[in-house]
Amino acid sequence: MSARRTAGRILGPALCLGLAATAVPTAVAEVDDPAAAPTEAVLVDQTREKGLWEPLLGMFAHTAASADVNGDGYLDLYVGGFYQQMPWDKFFRFGTRGATEISPDRLLLGGPDGFTPDDTFPELRDGNSSGSSFADFDGDGDLDLLVSQYYPYEYVNNVPPPTNGQSVVVLENVGGSFAEPRRVAPEIGARTVAVADYDADGNLDFFVVEDIYYQPQLGPSSSRLYLGNGDLTFDEATAESGLPANISGLGASATDLNGDHAPDLLVSGTLRKQSDPAGAGTYGRARLFVNDGSGSFTEADASMFAMRTGGWNDESAGMAVADLNRDGRSDVVIGAHPYPGLTTVWPQPIHIYLNEGNDADGNPRFRDVTAETGIGAIDSKSAHITLADTDQDGWLDIVSGVSVKDGTTPAVFKHLGLSDGVPQFATPAGLGSERVPTPEISQWENAKIPRYWPTGVNGDFDRDGDVDAFMAEWFPELPSRYFDNRTERNGNWLTVKLPTTDLAPGTTVRIYDRPGNRPKARDLVYSREFTPNESYGGGVPYELYAGVGDARVVAVELIAPHTGERTLLKAVRTNREVTVTLP
Repeated sequence: MSARRTAGRILGPALCLGLAATAVPTAVAEVDDPAAAPTEAVLVDQTREKGLWEPLLGMFAHTAASADVNGDGYLDLYVGGFYQQMPWDKFFRFGTRGATEISPDRLLLGGPDGFTPDDTFPELRDGNSSGSSFADFDGDGDLDLLVSQYYPYEYVNNVPPPTNGQSVVVLENVGGSFAEPRRVAPEIGARTVAVADYDADGNLDFFVVEDIYYQPQLGPSSSRLYLGNGDLTFDEATAESGLPANISGLGASATDLNGDHAPDLLVSGTLRKQSDPAGAGTYGRARLFVNDGSGSFTEADASMFAMRTGGWNDESAGMAVADLNRDGRSDVVIGAHPYPGLTTVWPQPIHIYLNEGNDADGNPRFRDVTAETGIGAIDSKSAHITLADTDQDGWLDIVSGVSVKDGTTPAVFKHLGLSDGVPQFATPAGLGSERVPTPEISQWENAKIPRYWPTGVNGDFDRDGDVDAFMAEWFPELPSRYFDNRTERNGNWLTVKLPTTDLAPGTTVRIYDRPGNRPKARDLVYSREFTPNESYGGGVPYELYAGVGDARVVAVELIAPHTGERTLLKAVRTNREVTVTLP
């Protein structure tokens, strides 16, 4: 079947896949080939050109998610932010860029010329949107929208906030437009959500993370698990699942970490309490809960996830999960949310943990290899971190919300290959003493904090075969920014577009530089499980973009969630999109 060009983009054939088992090796040979001179990522600001300047005026943006919600082949963009009880006068001292009020959440419809606001999208003025995810919660084949909202207690003089701005809401997709939100998890400081089919019943569920900064204000935290009924209704099942009642954090990832094909939970946030004495110390930066496959969880040792903190409000934040060293196991990258000041251990690096297989109890073991990767310390918050191959060389780079140089460009930490099995990363220029003055003074400069974007989302928005980036801006005097990827290409690519049904979350995609019947472990060039959430309040498109280096023809393997059944696509040509339809 040949590829065809339509409207300037390459479309692959629609492939209907069965679920026949295929034997595949579980380990890969070591590749010791770190690049000597990495290609620097080139991300060009195209915010105005793509139609995103005016629609996002006046936003305190804090979450972003992307998906093709109307089936036209282009990725659409949801941007949400804070609205309730924000101190307008305080935050608009540096200008409004023409805004006269705080903007509600927006849905921007993508197309060949950029984005157009969807004027039918509900305004969502009842809360403060902090996390989001597109997912098919009612099994009708299109993507609904889940949004977590919490009340910013820090803006009401540290008194316990009311509960009318704290909830999780779901918006039904009806023919490409969204209905009014339904509240499905009330009275919770909902920082972010993690969507998966936790109990293997075929319906999508969600875990909502209670904001860790609520704990000293409102008492014990109350992160919760909600099981979906397949009709946009959910039943809380936190206690029944075995999850404890004292989970709080800033981020969460629902990914299989021990190889049994069931979604486990990793929740970011240290275990340091406000009552602990100030001063530097090492504290856990995440908690790990292993799923037995039926939605029952057991907390596992997570002592390997650690960070140096100076006070209770120094936290870990966004997380990204993928195979960084081509051994078929999911590794973890965690960003930091430190607060500058006397109690903070500053700067913080982005931390990298390699999955080293399971212990005797079947729980995953991780090793902190941060110091071995060559990744440098960062003088700003790295709350937002994602993984994407920016130059198609076959290695996943870290695309962060940290700014470099004059504060208008995101930092990309290039993956250079492996050294003794450990991924190597290049720290980009423009951090620390290499920073240069910003083009205008904003509240970042007033607070003496190098600029960063709290969240964002990656995707091939213009369908040209590389990964672009959207970064959501918190302070309204600055714009959220769209970056077109113009990095020099060092290889070929393949985009595997997943179905918009409940079968997609939890599906693992592996790509081998070998087109035949029996791909070998040493030929693995890409392995990643699809999850609708990544980083710090972000939702990702229903497609996995892979750089494959020199490979022109590859084998693509899909591994189904829960069952582990495998499907192999042979002799798939690269440099195109392959749409996968699962029965």
